[in-house]
Parts: sequence; C-alpha cells; structure tokens
Amino acid sequence: MLFAFKINSIIKNLTPGVECSLICYRSRYMHIIERHLQQTLNKLQAWVDINGFKFSESKTVCLHFSKHHTVNPDPVLLLNGTPIAVVEQVKFLGLIFDKHLSFILHLRYLRQKCLKALNLLRVVSSTKWGTDEKTLLHLYRALIRSKLDYGSVVYGSACKSYLQMLDPVQNHALRLCLGAFRTSPVSSLHVEANEMLLDLRRRKLAAQYCLNMSADASNPAVSCIFNKRFTTFFHRYPSQIRPLGLRVNSDLRAIHFAQKDVLPVVTPSHPPWLYSKPVLDLSLNMHAKSDTSSEIFQSNFMAICDELSDYHHIYTDGSKVNNSIAAAAVSREEVKSLRILDKASIFTAELVALNLALDIGRVWAASG
Repeated sequence: MLFAFKINSIIKNLTPGVECSLICYRSRYMHIIERHLQQTLNKLQAWVDINGFKFSESKTVCLHFSKHHTVNPDPVLLLNGTPIAVVEQVKFLGLIFDKHLSFILHLRYLRQKCLKALNLLRVVSSTKWGTDEKTLLHLYRALIRSKLDYGSVVYGSACKSYLQMLDPVQNHALRLCLGAFRTSPVSSLHVEANEMLLDLRRRKLAAQYCLNMSADASNPAVSCIFNKRFTTFFHRYPSQIRPLGLRVNSDLRAIHFAQKDVLPVVTPSHPPWLYSKPVLDLSLNMHAKSDTSSEIFQSNFMAICDELSDYHHIYTDGSKVNNSIAAAAVSREEVKSLRILDKASIFTAELVALNLALDIGRVWAASG
C-alpha cells in the first residue's frame, strides 16, 4: 500500500494524449509518435530520479502495433540514454501481445498450458481407481477453464479460426471428466457437463465485464466500450474485427440493457473502517431448520423480542415468483415495498429489503 501511495503521482507526468498502464500513443506518423513518447519518457525519468526509483533498461521494451503488412519504420526511443529495444512480441500481465494484435502467439501459448494441465485429468480419470465425475469437473474448472477465462475479454478479439484451436482442449477435458467415447457429440458433452461452448462463455464474460464497467463512469474503459463513433466504419467493413464495445452490443441489446438502469458505484465519503460495528444476534442459527420444529423457533424469537422491547422492530423480506421479484420492509408505523427489475436474484431482493429498512430507520432518526 505504501508503494501504491508513493507511485500514484507518476501518472501526472504523462504527456497529453499518452495513455498510462501500457505507455502508448497512436498516430499515422512515426515522428509524432516518437516525439510524444520520448517527452513522456524524459518526464518519467526525471520523476524516478527525484523519488528514488529506477527503471530497468533490460526489462523495458517497445512494441510497434500496426495493422499494415508493409514495412513500417520502428520508433527510436531512449531511456536514461539507453536505446529501448523494439520487439515483435511482449508478455504483459500474462497476455502475449504481438505487433499485429492477432493474439495467435498467445493462443498457442495458452493451448500448451492447458494441455499440460490436461495430463492431470488423464492421471486421475482412470476407470479402475480414478476419481468421480463431479471431482473431475471441479479439477477441470479450476485448472483448465480458469486459464481459458483469464484475459478472454482481450484475446477474444482474435479471428474465429484462431480461437477455435482452444475448442479441442475443452472437448477432450469433458470427455475425460464424463468418461465419454471419442465419438460422443460435442453438444452432448457440454449439456451433460453443464458447460458452455467456449465461444458462448467468452461472450458471457465480455458482457459481464461491460456491465461492471458501466457502473463506474469514471473508469477510463467506459468511454472505449460504449463509444459509438466507430460504428459506421465497421458497418462499412464487416470483415474487420470489431472492438469489444461493438462485439457485445448485440448481447447487451438481447438482455435489454439500458445505462439508466445500472446503479452507479458511489465511493463513500466516510471510511467504512470507522463505522461502528453492528451488534448481531445469530442465536437462531444454532438449530438446524430441517431438524427443529417451528414452535421452538417461535419461542426463541419471542424471547429475543422481549429482550429488545425498547428497540424499534423492522422486518424485511425479499420474494421471487418466476421472473417477478419484490422487496418489503415492515415496521409498526410504516410499510415500504418496491418492485424490482425482472430476472434479478433473490439475493438482490434481500439487499433491497434491508435498504428499505434503513430508509425507515433514517426517518426515525430525523424525527428524533
């Protein structure tokens, strides 16, 4: 945490137009790219000299992204007087980026990693002494599917023909987990294992990522995802791979996504660790509901109410019937209820009910 505080001011040294995390700049002309990036590197070098940090020249590389297949000049950049090496590929946060952003190198690397993990399933899936189907599926999801999920929002922009090299990995893993024949249909394997096709899962993860980003308007990724300025261009050239926002647009429309329906993320003005800790009575959880009669619960509950007779009592509940869901909070003086959006979870309903109870409590506190 101290390191995060210390390095936080480094982004103030970026030249306008230069993006942080990966220091990058986009332009049609190489001399403009060189000038902006070199100015940024000079400012960063001055910052580290003042603050006691040091950049590693051997670990700092330059990667020139270009969709053109013709010969393009590479930038010449200096870090502390040392030329920065221009490479064809680089690994950043576990993802391999190549200069054409095709992600073919990363997909090959990912496939090899998954095949190594697949050997464990082969060992423990023996029909004579191996483990059961449920355990094998847990191992698959922990050791293989987790690797396929990581970074799928990024490498999902690769060509479909490249992405298809990952499909045999999942198909083989499911056959081992289910003990199915090699001739078993792929669709049957996924239904039996309750697993999505990799293409559908990537679409699902991408949609979830975009929905999470939409709740925080200050996140820099929001403008990239929901910016519509390139829509006309990609309609004109349908063969071009679309960016993330346009790829998930049809899926978001299918679930009737609307920005106004997303609750924004609000940073509390008061630090949560300074709040007083609430006192909870969980004594009713001492008895298992399936083995305890309702009369015992009622008796214990009335005993708790007698001890808290000087307090205001508020009761909450969330209810879901089919796709209809609602929440309510009831006190002796007031009743609050709210109809929630369809297809919300019962967990959401319970949280909304607690929020309604807090609204009733605020009214009591304001009235004294």
